[in-house]
Amino acid sequence: MWGYQLHYRVHLEAAAESVLQEIDKRFSPEIFLVGVLRDQLPERHPACVEPESECWVESTAFAQVPELANEIRAKYPESALLHSHPLAQQREDEFLYRRSIRDAIIQIVNDHPDRPKNLTFFGSLPEMVEGYLVTAVLAVQTDVLNSHHRLAADTVSLHEYRKISVARSLCDAAIYEILSHAADALSGPNPGLGTRSPSKNDLLRAAARNLVAQTAFRVDPTEIGNLALYDDCEEISCLKYEKAETRGKLLLAKRNRPSIRSWITFAGPVSLRNHRRARKLLELASGNCALHTNGLSIFGLVDPEAQSDSDETLFEICFLGHHHWELRHAGQVLMGSRFGKPYLPKPVGYESKLRQDLQRFFPDITTTATESLVSLVRQAENERHGTLLVISHDASDEATRLANQATQVSVCPLTPDLLSHLTGIDGAVLLDTRGHCHAIGVILDGLATSQGDPSRGARFNSAVRYVESAIKRGIATLAVVVSEDGGIDFIPDPPPRIKRSTLVNVIQEIEAISKSTEIPRARFNHLYDWLKKHGFYLLQEDCERVNTAVTEVERRFHEEDPMAIRILRDPFAPHPGMDRSFYYEVE
Repeated sequence: MWGYQLHYRVHLEAAAESVLQEIDKRFSPEIFLVGVLRDQLPERHPACVEPESECWVESTAFAQVPELANEIRAKYPESALLHSHPLAQQREDEFLYRRSIRDAIIQIVNDHPDRPKNLTFFGSLPEMVEGYLVTAVLAVQTDVLNSHHRLAADTVSLHEYRKISVARSLCDAAIYEILSHAADALSGPNPGLGTRSPSKNDLLRAAARNLVAQTAFRVDPTEIGNLALYDDCEEISCLKYEKAETRGKLLLAKRNRPSIRSWITFAGPVSLRNHRRARKLLELASGNCALHTNGLSIFGLVDPEAQSDSDETLFEICFLGHHHWELRHAGQVLMGSRFGKPYLPKPVGYESKLRQDLQRFFPDITTTATESLVSLVRQAENERHGTLLVISHDASDEATRLANQATQVSVCPLTPDLLSHLTGIDGAVLLDTRGHCHAIGVILDGLATSQGDPSRGARFNSAVRYVESAIKRGIATLAVVVSEDGGIDFIPDPPPRIKRSTLVNVIQEIEAISKSTEIPRARFNHLYDWLKKHGFYLLQEDCERVNTAVTEVERRFHEEDPMAIRILRDPFAPHPGMDRSFYYEVE
């Protein structure tokens, strides 16, 4: 289609990866381009796909896009809407035409028999490049996308002839922002040549700003002044009242919502733009009270009603401390912001791995004891303040050794209810492998280590020092660090187990590629990147096989084009912490 299409796609995919992995590291976005010839031109293909080869969907699949787009466009309710001004009508017709091209492309992708499983596809509005209407198609993992709270509706109806698209989650909003940037880049000269992207933080904040504005739009489509709600929340969360941090709750709902139970109604609405006054009023909105707002004005003090997942016209904005707030729906976090950085809560997924790690660190542990410890970790995670649990194979001796910097207790089984009463003081709770408590308020010791993290607090770094020292003394130990800001860390935290057969299959395919007549570059790069990501699991013999195959492929690349820019790849080497216990199966 044009000379720099490969550069454009690779650059866009890297930008998408940096933004989406900032939200959830499990995202691994993929991007391909679809170009549809707008006018019949000699010696031009009716449709093109980038990458030109090795893509699961072929260019010919999109040859019928114009016909399908006409059918789709005829079903848009906006098609019946006429504008009085010719220029407005022309702009509307062009927008609906391009929108129908995009929707036709996505429909073909979704209906294709070779469509990969567990992928959800999004497309940008097409832009003209060298005679082609080019759409960037972005694919993300469906299970990761749906692991976060996601609203059901993706449009809001203004009237029978107009629907406005709205984001269903922060992930969706980020994807739309990436695709908007993709379209903007396509509209410039020579897309892919010297392309510069906004920073990932700028794109993420723009996505969060749009999500909050569109959420307010869901609540009351008649109000257009609440587009700055994100910035209002940022400003209010920074302010203090009589040296107190910002805490309280806003109920985001339409002004005259019948089901709202009002405690106090202000004689006149208070502008949410008046940030200091809004911050002062938040002092009233604690516990079972909330300030009622439509995103533009504050109307009074109300009883925050229970929400259902199906009601997408009622939301909460909870202020949790200095420069920290969350947008919630039906008790679930749609988006949070801390110190101006949008985030999503990490999905709970550690329990299965924790069970494996407990059995790996403490081979003699029973199933009952494992479940008891998992339940204690689950309780610790739910505590509103940070806490630290230390599980030690020699808990009794350690409690005695640290007696002068701890409160020893008579050994007793620890329950989740009891644990919630023991974490209110500084220091760690020391447990044995049965889940019995030996000491509380333990000030951990340990030698300085290179494994510390200066960006983390004292609780995390003291746990790192203690665990490393304990393991060097031959004491199997696991620390569980629960941050006051949310989140949980396990020290040590080895990678999860994988199937040995999965690793072997990738190695065998790399070896087959190295011996093939023609090397599929994209597939080779994909397999190599997978091995780099999972390099921890490679044994000595695996590293030797992979290095031999990669060296052969690199030699052939150099023979094909000695002047080409080459990527210098470090050889694979076995990780010192790797052993066969990290495999589900041994072959």
